Amino acid sequence: MSEIIEKPYNEPEYIAPQSVQMGTIHISNDVLSKIVGMAAQSTNGVSSMSVGLTEGIAKSISGKSLQKGIDVHVKDDQATIQLRINIQYGNKMHEVCRELQHNVQQAVEQLAGVMVNEIKVQVVGVSMPETV
Repeated sequence: MSEIIEKPYNEPEYIAPQSVQMGTIHISNDVLSKIVGMAAQSTNGVSSMSVGLTEGIAKSISGKSLQKGIDVHVKDDQATIQLRINIQYGNKMHEVCRELQHNVQQAVEQLAGVMVNEIKVQVVGVSMPETV
């Protein structure tokens, strides 16, 4: 009669696939500014972006109208964003600004994959409703 010899079971070793680096990815500040501008336009209570005279002329000539009143700086894959806005009269400014910060952070992080470190919002004007 033959004898059965048990062999200890060794679990197979998991070998993780190696990450392949295809190259670097760079998203320009202009693209991030456009994302910020679209998020600002969709925020209730924001009337418009505000710019100084020289910035307004320069961005109008360059075709960067969505980027008016927006400064984006990226360092170490962290974005710092500054916005200058006009708010529609009758809205609670602090609530509009908080919603704007939230919308901008979500848009930049989800669409561009860039983490947002800081969003500064400066209210520089109030737009009055047009009478009918």
